[in-house]
Amino acid sequence: MNEKSIKRKASEDIEAIAERAERGEDVSTSFTNRHVAKQRVNIDFPLELLRQIDTECQRVGVTRQAWIKMVCDERLRQVLIGPKKN
Repeated sequence: MNEKSIKRKASEDIEAIAERAERGEDVSTSFTNRHVAKQRVNIDFPLELLRQIDTECQRVGVTRQAWIKMVCDERLRQVLIGPKKN
């Protein structure tokens, strides 16, 4: 199957699922939770902070975006769950 036919098949599958949902059928089995809803955000950072972030990204070998997500996740876990006990 080439890329166009794969996309066409996926589009047809989506249409079939939508039609079943409109008829009131349960379509929950069609969703695997593989894809997580996302929303793009724009954040302005001071340049010096970005430089520090980029230095840390190079040190640990991740992209800036991955590092920011990782650090936000770690911090929220600390706030919501509490600090790790050794």
